[in-house]
Amino acid sequence: MTTGPFIDAGLILGLVGMLLSGRVVPARAFALFALATILTGRIGFRAAFDALSSPAIWAVVSLVIFSLALGKLPVLRRAFFARRPQGLRATLTRLLASAWLASAVAPNTAVVAAMMGPASRRPNVSSHQLLLPLSYMALAAGMITPFGTSASLMVVGQAAAQGVSLSVIDFVLPGFITAAGVFIVLMLVAPWLLKESPGAGSESVEIFAVEANISEDSRLVGRTIAETHLRQLHSFYLAEIIRGGRLIAPVRPDQQMFSGDRLIFVGDINHMDELQAINGLTLHPDDEEYRHDNSYRAVVSGESVLVGRTLREVEFRSRFDASVLAVRRADQAVSGKLGEVRLQPGDLLLLAAGPDFHTRDNLRANLYLLDSDDSGLSKLSNRNAILLGLGFSGFLIAALFQLVPVALAALILVAAAILFDWVSPREARRNFPFDLVIVLWGAVLLSLLVRESGLSGFIADHVAGFSVGLSPFAALAAIFFMAWLMTEFFSNTSAALIALPVALDTASAVGADPTAFALAAAFGASASFFMPFGYQTHLMVLSPGRYSLADYLRLGAVVFVVYAVLSLGTLSYFAL
Repeated sequence: MTTGPFIDAGLILGLVGMLLSGRVVPARAFALFALATILTGRIGFRAAFDALSSPAIWAVVSLVIFSLALGKLPVLRRAFFARRPQGLRATLTRLLASAWLASAVAPNTAVVAAMMGPASRRPNVSSHQLLLPLSYMALAAGMITPFGTSASLMVVGQAAAQGVSLSVIDFVLPGFITAAGVFIVLMLVAPWLLKESPGAGSESVEIFAVEANISEDSRLVGRTIAETHLRQLHSFYLAEIIRGGRLIAPVRPDQQMFSGDRLIFVGDINHMDELQAINGLTLHPDDEEYRHDNSYRAVVSGESVLVGRTLREVEFRSRFDASVLAVRRADQAVSGKLGEVRLQPGDLLLLAAGPDFHTRDNLRANLYLLDSDDSGLSKLSNRNAILLGLGFSGFLIAALFQLVPVALAALILVAAAILFDWVSPREARRNFPFDLVIVLWGAVLLSLLVRESGLSGFIADHVAGFSVGLSPFAALAAIFFMAWLMTEFFSNTSAALIALPVALDTASAVGADPTAFALAAAFGASASFFMPFGYQTHLMVLSPGRYSLADYLRLGAVVFVVYAVLSLGTLSYFAL
């Protein structure tokens, strides 16, 4: 009995286990998976490195680097903020319409990154009612063309390698109709489902855990909590004391304070002056150049070097010329000594910035700023902005009419961006998505393993058997929902590339057009609306919007039903 199937199963289950554990970052998990597939001989060395040179991977990378140039254009913000909309629905309409148009032709992660900061600063509308709809709209609109999501681009590339040609036009009609349905349902139900209880989510309230220090000469040394009235603050309460390696919680009124104690307060950072006014308490020891009136909120990106590491390990202060005053995760403040907290994607940091903060060219790759439109990227001149627009339009035309392969058009585009200095070589080098390359490479190898092991054919035979006597629509729906289920365990790119060989084998088994089935794999893999960790943009808005899992489940369920019905309906009508 051959051991091959058992090795394949072990490799796939091992990858799933690493991803679900949360203890191994995706890039490392896929790197280990790639190494294991090569060492076990399940995929040959040459085939594995041929996969790394896949044109689809480098098309995605090229567009990611080009998005640096798009980030220097304030077009999205001007479209949204040219006038001051009055009321929630007017604001939501302009926000979602802008995201819809932009995400159809640009990576949706870049669109959300550009718009979530301004959206979170609306004076008359809560970010809680704007940011999650923004993420959902960007994800749905990203399916109008293959350029909105990396999963779609990878499906186009890998399908072409198997003899199935997908054009931009194949995405446009089903993608547009689906995005229109999502836009309508978000306008109808998001204000209602995301309505916060009175006083619970006022935009003026920003709850963080704030760390303070008691120095040797502090007047608080030797006194109790009750004597210093630290339990009677208006906007903060003392949650914990960290003394050496010991955590003291809850804090009793008779607890005495000593030099070197770190006090963790939880409260509204808009009233930081209440803590600053306490004589003997230092919010930012030994750093006079980091002023509290130069503070910013920033979200940790999914590809950040901060993920899984502590502030001390990454030397945050020297790396970014800023210091972290407080950390919030989702709708909860993070407790414990801030320097020892292992950061996660989506964590919201309160920063005290130094004078060189905005000049650091590693800023954009690691943090999304909410309180400033300055991402550390220089602005383009009017001439360069026009040239960039013409170049990007040429790329879209070439891709739309298939004048050249999409990967070649993307490479020419990013080469032009560097040649004309829309993106400097230093910016491209510092922001090169190495982790994304590893994840995409691993996803291609996973798809190859699924196909060559016979697993895709095995599943396809069962799907075809299930569909006996039924219309091809049943098999199409099975592929869509299989891709959707897998995207909750893998990234959307991995889910799409696992589902793709199954989709093509199923199309062959039921005698249907493979184009529709390849599209079903792409659309299903981008149907992740239920979990904050299902898609990067959902994670980006988690903490700034103060969302809980219940928010994703409530709104995501409604959006998913509309997305699934419209995408499957249009795919079956136009492509089957």
